[in-house]
Amino acid sequence: MTNDMSSVWEILKITLPALIVFLTAYFLFRDMLENGQKQRDFEFRITNSKNITPVRLQAYERLALLLERISPQSLLIRVPPHDITASDFHHQLLSQIRQEFEHNLSQQIYVSPILWETIRGARENLIGIINKSAEEIDRDAPALLLSKKIIENYIDEENQVILIAMNELKKEIGKLF
Repeated sequence: MTNDMSSVWEILKITLPALIVFLTAYFLFRDMLENGQKQRDFEFRITNSKNITPVRLQAYERLALLLERISPQSLLIRVPPHDITASDFHHQLLSQIRQEFEHNLSQQIYVSPILWETIRGARENLIGIINKSAEEIDRDAPALLLSKKIIENYIDEENQVILIAMNELKKEIGKLF
């Protein structure tokens, strides 16, 4: 019996230190590998941010330009209401807004979902104002009359959504830099 206990004790004297060394090495190597992975991830993010930041800034610039171009003041200057009916002018304005928006649709991947929804909402609100203005006048009226009506209805809006969207855009850029 003492011989068996002595054998077990001898095995434990060898196994226990080996187990302690193994566990110590295991945890050290695991931590070292995790830290190495974290370092590689950090370096990847730094390298990526050098490439993505200019693209994101360009997206913000393009969205600011979109908002400026679809604002009634700018839109009505770019689509001149000369010698056409209000109905034709109405269609041209909606077409211009749609083209501007579709041209910048891909920029949504670089901005927050809240900002993108604000920009979409601004566009929808402006389309609503244009449609409402078109309904308030005769289809065959001069386009200049529709132009004036759009400006009046836009000014009468409590929340000028283009300005709100532009301010949200500026806030988001301010958070980044």
